[in-house]
Amino acid sequence: MKSLFTFLLACTSGTILFAQQPHTPCQLQHNHRSDVQEQLRYNNGNPALQASNLRSDTVDILHYRIALNITDFVTNTIAGFTDVHFAPRMNGVDTLNLDLLGLTVDSITHSNGSVLTYTYDDTLIRTVLPFTHNIGDTESVRVYYHGVPNQDQSWGGFYFQNGYAYNLGVGFDANPHNFGRVWFPCFDNFVERSTYTFGITTNNGKLAYCNGYLVADNTDSLGFRTRTWQLDETIPTYLASVAVAGYTQVNQTFAGQLANVPVILAAVPGDTTNLKNSFLHLEDAFHAFEARFGPYRWNRVGYVLVPFNAGAMEHATNIGYPRAFANGTLTYEAPLMAHEFAHMWFGDLATCRTAEDMWLNEGWASYCSFLFTEAVYGRNPYRTDVLANHEDLVHNVHLEEGGYRAVSGVPHQYTYGSHVYNKGADVAHTLRGYMGDTAFWAGLQYHMNVSQYKDVSSADFRDNLIASSGQTYLNDFFNDWVFNGGWPHFSIDSFRVTPNGPNYDVQVWFQQKLDGAPNFYTNVPLDVTFKNAGWATNTQRYFHSGPFTTHTFTVPFNPTFVAIDFDEKISDAIADEWKVISTTGAHNFTKARCNVTVNTITDSALFRVEHHFAAPDPVLNNVNNYRISDYRYWTIDGLLPNSFYATARFYYDGRALTPGASGNLDNGLTIPNGDSIILLYRRNGSDNWHEYPHYTKTVIGSPNTSKYGYVTADTLMLGEYAFANGVSTVLIGEDEITMQAQALTVFPNPAAAETTVQLKWDAISGGDSDVLVFDLSGKCVFKQTTGTDALQLNTQHWNKGMYLIQVRNGRDVMNSKLVIE
Repeated sequence: MKSLFTFLLACTSGTILFAQQPHTPCQLQHNHRSDVQEQLRYNNGNPALQASNLRSDTVDILHYRIALNITDFVTNTIAGFTDVHFAPRMNGVDTLNLDLLGLTVDSITHSNGSVLTYTYDDTLIRTVLPFTHNIGDTESVRVYYHGVPNQDQSWGGFYFQNGYAYNLGVGFDANPHNFGRVWFPCFDNFVERSTYTFGITTNNGKLAYCNGYLVADNTDSLGFRTRTWQLDETIPTYLASVAVAGYTQVNQTFAGQLANVPVILAAVPGDTTNLKNSFLHLEDAFHAFEARFGPYRWNRVGYVLVPFNAGAMEHATNIGYPRAFANGTLTYEAPLMAHEFAHMWFGDLATCRTAEDMWLNEGWASYCSFLFTEAVYGRNPYRTDVLANHEDLVHNVHLEEGGYRAVSGVPHQYTYGSHVYNKGADVAHTLRGYMGDTAFWAGLQYHMNVSQYKDVSSADFRDNLIASSGQTYLNDFFNDWVFNGGWPHFSIDSFRVTPNGPNYDVQVWFQQKLDGAPNFYTNVPLDVTFKNAGWATNTQRYFHSGPFTTHTFTVPFNPTFVAIDFDEKISDAIADEWKVISTTGAHNFTKARCNVTVNTITDSALFRVEHHFAAPDPVLNNVNNYRISDYRYWTIDGLLPNSFYATARFYYDGRALTPGASGNLDNGLTIPNGDSIILLYRRNGSDNWHEYPHYTKTVIGSPNTSKYGYVTADTLMLGEYAFANGVSTVLIGEDEITMQAQALTVFPNPAAAETTVQLKWDAISGGDSDVLVFDLSGKCVFKQTTGTDALQLNTQHWNKGMYLIQVRNGRDVMNSKLVIE
């Protein structure tokens, strides 16, 4: 090579020699704003379209032929030309505007050989064509250029790094985000799709990998090696790829639905073993995604390892993948390998029309990492991943990104944020729950079939799913979940069972609340699960709209347990977990933020914890002036054997938020500290809140300043729990504990046929008192007002197990436990 601008380049037609063309001086001053105005004029003044997309209404870029020399790893300069083959979409086209960022344009020529006049401001090339072009014409211009290609300030662009040269096709801070323009002149938007030929010249043992398939590999007498790649399928510019290093490749073949698909995994020789081990389940991803989304429609599967350690890039057939994450383990196979491969459908085959709909690319690819886990490892790991993602979102995302945002229409600064990736995946999971698996998979395959090699909007996606499934209520789904932010919250207030011949009619009262959403959700399909004491199960679906509804179900047994969305198909403002518990000891419900310790159990228990990210119902007749939480509460539910006795630990936390941690949830109740935190309880929505009769509080940190700690509810009962501020009648000092122990005694305990509740009235307020006994379901099984010193209870017909005795005398409350054997 004689200089940066005179070199040998091998192309598909053979080896040609070209030199720097004479630079044509700029005759006119030009800026991007005037170009946008020109685009608007060509689009009849329609400002609704992104300016970056507008030129695609006037000119169709058919093909890019990119010929570059990438041998200078000292000054990190690239040099060469790009042929832009185009066809007008309207008559009278006499200029061609191309994006190119920060490189030096040497000259521009027309396909007829003429040198063209142009202006260039380091952002936009405006080329004056030699004559007017009309619909039906096809022409080419060649742009000669060189320079050091740009990197984005935070993520993306073109990198020379540790002997590698490679591009990542988007820029997180760039506007627009498309970053094809950092290494070739183009229409840099999401809607312009073209085919490609790449002729990349390297030396010193380095090889170039690009999109598509290798059609030529030539080395000249000076040692310059030019590899020519051809991509016959159309892609937008941000998916075009080049990577140069001392690569070798791992070759495989996958049996696809349409044909056998070659697989090329490129890495430097020292990384190939780790690469194969980390990509052990790539073929499983291939077959799983084909089964769910339809055929793989690209000419190969390809990954190329690069030394970038902050993510990957879904370049079609040539995914740029961080070599540090192909480390021989399977740690990153779902969130990275499968995520990027899913883009071959979501983002590459069907591309979001604008950055504001990036969830169609990134949210779905994120969801596909869960689908990969389900396909390879089973339903339970899938549910675990979905729940973990959802719980973090409903807790944190509105705090991290300035509010409850819709996944469609995100502002530019959040294009690659948590609403797009993580909530997009959450919404995709919920869509699956709405549609049911059969219609869901069929809808996605239909969408991919009609949208292949096209750009789409959220509205297009909606219409395709409705066309496939006939489920017109998906209009409501998209209005509620896609085009608006926040979440709904669904709960059962109570239910009533009435015998109906051999069956039972179950009237259920439902409530919908909102967490950051602007309106109540409409036509939400909710699965309602009924279980009896023997765990027989019946699940029925109903559609919920508005704040309150009641619905009657006919069930073939007498249910004692009723739950909404037991299988967590709908991601509302609840994080719930359930387990079958058959052993004593600790059983932590991490995502539901509850730690349970089982002290006694002789049979299996179905135990479910729901952590609600919604305000609990208000306290009625609030004579104690409790200030209940305005953000969250818990429901403990399930089927418990009589022998079941457990405690539960609920953490309060008013600390400043650390993303992904537990802070901020009780900020409004911990001013200045958690001193006045108390635990309220009610059995269900037909009951009123009152202080839980038997619990303790532990402060973590300084008692005077700490906003963090936990309460431990003893003799845990089924029902609802919430934090509040108030003066406790349960949390008392050491002297008062001794006094209470003397004031209330229960004997014999354990009991069989009878027991006595002994009251020492001189130790409390005196006068009549209410004696109440609760079973562990929260049901009051006994209530009597008495003024005597001793009250005898007939327990011979009570079920065996643990009970909680509470004596109320005005504002004084005393508690004890009773075991029936």
